[in-house]
Amino acid sequence: MTNEITEKAGFLADAIARCTELAELRSAEDAMAADESAQQLIAELQKAQERFMKSQQDGSEPSEADKNLVDEIETKVEANAAIAAYMRAQDNFTQMLDSVNSILAGAIAGSSEGCSCGDDGCESGGCDAGGCGSGGCGCG
Repeated sequence: MTNEITEKAGFLADAIARCTELAELRSAEDAMAADESAQQLIAELQKAQERFMKSQQDGSEPSEADKNLVDEIETKVEANAAIAAYMRAQDNFTQMLDSVNSILAGAIAGSSEGCSCGDDGCESGGCDAGGCGSGGCGCG
């Protein structure tokens, strides 16, 4: 039985590697990496967050100015098109993986809910929006 599980896990890994969610995530990541303003904002946010956390670790309350700076930079980060596209792609990929995990957890628990992929495609017994109907469980 272990060989069958390992083989099917390999098929699942291949399907995930070919899924549109991962392709879109990689594309968005490349676009974000090539965007100088996005990289600058990310670096600024990291510095501001480090200062904020350092003051907390030192036992002092971060200043209102430090809090405001982090909030201001976070707003700029969220408004950057390349970063926003990456975050959406990351959310979509995570939702797809969560759907897969839900299917596995349901099968392990002996639940008949969730999606199952058969030879004829997906069969739904409780899929969410990212489930079988959208190819979210690796079928297709």
